[in-house]
Amino acid sequence: MLELKFYKSPWKAIKLILLSLPFVLFSLYDIISHNQTMPSSLSWFCLCFFGLGIPLGLFNLFDRRPEIIVSEVGIFDRRTNKDFINWDVIEDAYIRDLHISRISSQKFLCLVLNPDAPILFKANKTLIRFSENLGFQGISIEYKSIKKK
Repeated sequence: MLELKFYKSPWKAIKLILLSLPFVLFSLYDIISHNQTMPSSLSWFCLCFFGLGIPLGLFNLFDRRPEIIVSEVGIFDRRTNKDFINWDVIEDAYIRDLHISRISSQKFLCLVLNPDAPILFKANKTLIRFSENLGFQGISIEYKSIKKK
């Protein structure tokens, strides 16, 4: 019974923390050392906005639940589905790159579903419409920030 599990990449969470930390520290320094009676609203905004990056990064860093599971039953994507997508329902699968700009691109695993097979999982209708608007068929699973463990 072979089962592949894919987890979140910890480097993405570390990058989020390291990019948020200088803004938070500079905002705190500006608020504490400000000589006027009222610190600037920009400092408070930066503190609140970039301050959310630190707990979010820590949550993603210590979250050890698998994101994607491929097993004999089917494919499970924790971010989009609540149940396994059975192999009986999957008609075809292909990989597609969505180039957002010259620098950034996202990789998707697209699953073409058999329209005649009974659906045994709860698919998000908005997600399927979004995938179709991007030019994909069926359900698309983003896997750029996932690592095999």
